[in-house]
Formats: sequence, structure tokens, C-alpha cells
Amino acid sequence: MALFGILQLDRGDPWGYAQVPGLVQAWLQDAGGFAAAGLLLYLVYALATPTDKSESEKLRVRVTKFMLLAGSAALVLYAVYFVLIATGKGAVPLPPPPQPGEMPKPIPPQWRTELQPVVLSLAGLWALLGIGHLFAIDLLSVVRRNVSFNLSGVRRFGASLKRYTGELGTKRRLAILAGALAAYGALGAALYALNVPRFTGIWLGVLVVAAGVALAALFLLMLFEAEGPVWAIAKLSFKEAVRSQVLWLFLLVFLPVLFPVQWFAGGKPSDEMRTTTAVATLVLSVLVLVPALLLASFGIPNDIKNWNIFTVVSKPVERFEIVAGRFVGYLALMTLVTLALTGVSLVFVSNNSLSDRAKAETYTARVPHRGKLDFKSIVGTQRQEKKEFEGTNVGREFDYRKYIAGAPISPQRAIWHFDALPASLARAAGDRVPVEFTFDIFKLTKGEQNKGVLTKFVFVTHNAPLKQPVKDTEGGEWRWESEERRRAYEKRAAELRAAGTDPLNQATARPGAPGGGWEAVNKLAEEFGYYEINGKEVFDYQVMGVEVPAGLFRNAAQGDPKGPRFSVYVKCESEGQLLGAAEPDLYLLESEMPFWFNFLKAGVGLWCRLCIVVGLAVALSTYLSGILVVIAVAFVFVVGFFTDHLSDVANNRNAVGGGPLQSLSQIFRAEQPTAPLSDSATTKAIQKGDQVLAWVIRRFQNVIPDVESFSWEHFVGEGFNVNGEYLALNLFVTFGYLLPWFVFGYYLMKLREVAA
Repeated sequence: MALFGILQLDRGDPWGYAQVPGLVQAWLQDAGGFAAAGLLLYLVYALATPTDKSESEKLRVRVTKFMLLAGSAALVLYAVYFVLIATGKGAVPLPPPPQPGEMPKPIPPQWRTELQPVVLSLAGLWALLGIGHLFAIDLLSVVRRNVSFNLSGVRRFGASLKRYTGELGTKRRLAILAGALAAYGALGAALYALNVPRFTGIWLGVLVVAAGVALAALFLLMLFEAEGPVWAIAKLSFKEAVRSQVLWLFLLVFLPVLFPVQWFAGGKPSDEMRTTTAVATLVLSVLVLVPALLLASFGIPNDIKNWNIFTVVSKPVERFEIVAGRFVGYLALMTLVTLALTGVSLVFVSNNSLSDRAKAETYTARVPHRGKLDFKSIVGTQRQEKKEFEGTNVGREFDYRKYIAGAPISPQRAIWHFDALPASLARAAGDRVPVEFTFDIFKLTKGEQNKGVLTKFVFVTHNAPLKQPVKDTEGGEWRWESEERRRAYEKRAAELRAAGTDPLNQATARPGAPGGGWEAVNKLAEEFGYYEINGKEVFDYQVMGVEVPAGLFRNAAQGDPKGPRFSVYVKCESEGQLLGAAEPDLYLLESEMPFWFNFLKAGVGLWCRLCIVVGLAVALSTYLSGILVVIAVAFVFVVGFFTDHLSDVANNRNAVGGGPLQSLSQIFRAEQPTAPLSDSATTKAIQKGDQVLAWVIRRFQNVIPDVESFSWEHFVGEGFNVNGEYLALNLFVTFGYLLPWFVFGYYLMKLREVAA
């Protein structure tokens, strides 16, 4: 069955566990640079603050021997790093610049062993240890005071639950609760009796979501009753946020989402699920992030404004416990809101009046296994360009796909290589493995109306490799490397044909066809590792599919290959047409997951965004006023959607026009961006200014979160599984991003002159 979801990964595959070492090294370099600057400022401030007159001043601007030692070590290593830069030793090789018209892709982080990055990482590590020493000491104290493993918290939880139950257990409230439950139960019974499965599913789904949120709320209540000031402040923050009208006002925006999206927007029936998912994700983000920002931004500033903080600091409470308590309280409340809204959204998306075609196309979570794409043609030395074929650029502005020419004798191929294969493919159900693909058709001639292009697929393992054609006279065919192996393949096929089953006849030797033809295909594929499909009609921008024998993958598992275990060769056979492909456009379908589970997993990305917003707001609110916190966090968060553009400017990857100052100069002079620059002192000064500006932007970019990396709406909307590896990395990056901000908030709160 053909599928029509199109997942475009123009930024490359999401980062996984392989990028963790590189991310750690980059974090040490970036966070360490800011830590070194912060440590220097703190030590200067400590030296300038008289501490001989007051014991409280000694505690407020404390300096330890380890901080001085770590700062000295960082200073020496930074000096070594700058010497290496001046001498040009130990530098990281620069990546090749993108070709004209080629869209630059972010380079996945990897651990670098060159001298410069290693020294910079060590310097950053010592700077972080120095600035984080006081933070770690006080954090251990906070943990000891607020994390206990005894029954006192359980007893307090029981007492609180009994008290809350007593407050709600009045006759009037019990009557209202019983009436509401009875009415809801009667509604469910009526829907079941009327046999309306869609509304019955909504009724049951809302009940399950309500029960889940209630259990989560009970867990939070037990957590808030734990011993320690952090939980008490978190509980107070939770209650204050619930009593405010901000949250309830924003929840009114959720009401239009309960109606089918096709009531408000038209479109193709196949896009209904995509549109519904996109709208639900957008509304969820607004309803969760904006109230969280407003609540977290005004918490501590209002405490200072209303003098409540003077009462708190006069108690045996660490100042960072105030910050931690506020963060936990606001995050707990908005986590409950996120759970409730995500659950209700899933219920309505799953039971919406969508077309059957839309659900068949995207109401799933495909688990793809992707390979590496390569373009090949005649051996490079025999071509007119005297170099290997790399795919044709048709001149489109968005150069995501490369193209191969169509002709019956075309030697051009788009080849996907798979170095490793999941073991589950060799034992696939029905001995067939789906291979799905999305291609773009660029027409050089009009062709036939409502007709696609004819495409040939050849699937080979490392036991049946093909060789590249050397001359045009070979008819464009990619032949077996072993002619003896090819003859044995044809002989075995003839034997099976003589036995009554023709494995090369696609009309009869296909999955589900009677006569045992597919069994013969699997035997032949398992023995020789070769299978081809001829004349497959492919349409523009549709994810279609073919099924290949699982015997191919059993053959691929045999032996120790020198190259890829499995390869897919794609040829366009329609004259006057070009077939375009990108690396994610073809994949092996490993399995399928349920849509509801995929939708819930995508909520982890939204929760990470929530943590970033609340953490930033609480950290900055230790020094700034509420409205300034809102503006600052909103600015940082919104700029986080444009990290690709920032990266292009910071790394001077703009193909035309140079840097910002050069572009501005050309605008004032009414010059074209492609005009050659004059070799004048002004031009050199402008280019030097662009280099300095790029360095400043790179430093600014280090404090901007890559917000887009936490969005999985396009995966869910197109019916692709959100890998748990991606979500684990989201959580890891969120922790790494927030940790320096918490250290920053710790020092801001510690140095602030707040006294009772």
C-alpha cells in the first residue's frame, strides 16, 4: 500500500548518542568561556568588597582556595590556547565551503583530538570547576536538607490528604461531585447505547486523562510534603500560580481546538491529519509556554516588591533554595497542564472526523532504517568532466535533492548503501520487507498526463556486488562483478521456472500471489543476494513503496563484507525526465509503532522547552524586574528558532554578499552582491569588521537554545516514529543548557543585598 507522508530532513538526521562526546566538548568550551569571565568578575568584586567589618559580607562574597587554584589553572590553559592560535598549531581543519547554490548543513558535533580544542576544553573545565565550587558546596547542603528517606514525608502527605479530603468532603461538595460523576457516567452509557464510537472514544479518553492527571497531582502533593524549604516554597509557588487568573485565561484559547480543523481550513483530504497535528502542537506550545513565562517571571520580583522575601531570608533558608523552590513549583504546575492538554489533544486528534485516507497515510509511526546516498554514473575518468558523477543540479533555489537523467540506457544511478541492517528484517512477517521512497520528478518534456515515470530498482547484498560501467557502449547497465555468479543466478532461476514457479515474473512472483512464487523469490534472493523490480511507476512527491524478499537480508547477514552489506540502485527509465532524490527519501521500513504513543513521546520535546522557559525566567528574575524578564526570555526563545541563520552569519557561510557590514556597504553604494570588491583600505576594514562581528555573534549564539531541535511535530504529522534516542538527547541538552543559568542565578541571588 502506498503511503504519502513526506519527511524532509534538510538539516540532516536528528542528533543521537554518537554526538554526546562532541556535545560535551562543545559545552566545556562554550560554558567554560562564560564561566571564566564570570569567575574573573566575581574575584574582582570579592577583592573590592570589604569583608573585615561584617561576618555576613564574608559569607556573601566567599572565596575559596580551590576557586583560586582552578582560576589559575584555567588562566594558564587559556594562555596556552591563545599561543596555539597565534602560532597556528593544533587547529581544527576547516570544512570545505559549500558549493554555489548548495544549502549548508549544520555539522554534527564530534569529539576533536586536535591540540587547540583539547586545551580549550580543559581550560573551560577548570573555569567551570572554579565558578561552580561554591554552587556545588551549597547545592550539596540543599540536597541534604531537602532529600530525606524516612516516613515523615509520607505521614505529612497522609495528613495533608486527610485535610484536603475533609475540606472537600462537605455535604454540598460531595453532592456536587457525585452529581457530576453520575452525569458523566450517564453520558457515557448513552453514547454507548447510541453506538457512536467516536464520541464514546472521546468520553473514555477524557476519563483516562483526568484519572492520570489526578494521580500525577497526588504524587506532587506527596512531594510537596517532603521535609525541606525547597518543597515548602514549591508548594507555595504552586498555590499562588493556581490562584492567579493567568492560567485559566489562557486555557480558554484551547476551546477552538476541540472542533475539527477542517471546519476552519480547507485542503486535501490526505493533509487533514498533518494539519490537525500541526494546529494542536502550535496551540499546546502557546498554552503551555506563555503562561509559564508570565508566572515564573514575576514570582521572585513580586516577593521583593511586596517585601515577602525579607520574611523568608530571615528564616534558616538558603537563598538558592528560594530559586530552586520557585523553579520546582512552577514546573510542577505547568507539567500537569502539559499532561492534561496533551492527553486531551490526543483524544480529540484520535477521534476527530478525519477522512479514512488521511488516517491511512499518517495515522502511524513508521520506524525507518536509513542508508547513505551516493550518485554514480560512468567511471569518472571516462566522462567529459573527468570526475565522478555527483548528481545533477537543476537550478532550484532549495537545493535539497540531486537528480539523475532518465533514459532506457542511462548509466546514472542513485544508490543507497546500508552498512548495518536490523536483525528483524531477516525474519520479517510474510518474508517481505517494505521499502518506501519519496522522489521528485523534474520534467524536461511534458510527458503523458496522469502518468508517472518508470523506475527500475535493483537490490543487492555484498555477496552480489555490481560494477560501475566504464564506457557508453555498455548500454548504461551495471553488471555483476562476477560473471560466473551471474550465470549461476540465471541457471538457478531457470531451474525454479522449470519446477513451475518463475521467480523473475513480477506478475506472479509477488507477495500474496498464489502458486508459491514469492517463496521461490525468497529462495533465489537468499542464495544469491540479488533482486530487481522493473517498470515501477513513480509519481511526484508521493511516498510509495515496494516489497522485497526477506531472503535478501538473510543473505546480507552472511560473511564479513568489505563494503556495505546492502545497497539499493535506482534508475530512471523515462526519456526526458529527471528523478530527484535526497538521502532520507528512501528507507527500509523496520516496523510501525502506534500513533498515540508517538504523539505522547513528542510531548517530551514540549516539556524540555517548558523547562528552558521556566529555568531562564527564574534565573533572570533573581536580578531583573518581571517585565524585563519576560522581554529577555521571549527574545532568547524566539531567536532560538533562527539558529541556522545565526550560524551562517557567525561562520561566514553566506554564499553571496559577504557579512552584514559588507552587505550594508553594498546597499549604500547601490552595488550588486556579486560585484567584485575593490582592494581598498575601506573594504579591508569592512571585512575585518565582519570578522569581529562574526566572533561576537558566535559568543551570543552560545547562549541561544536551538528551540527547533525540540520540535517533533513534523515527525508525528508525517507518521514517523520519534526515536527514544532523540528524546534522551533532548533531556541531556536541556540539563546542560540550564545548568550554567542556575549557577548564574545562584550568584545573582547570593550577591543581592536582601536583608530582613
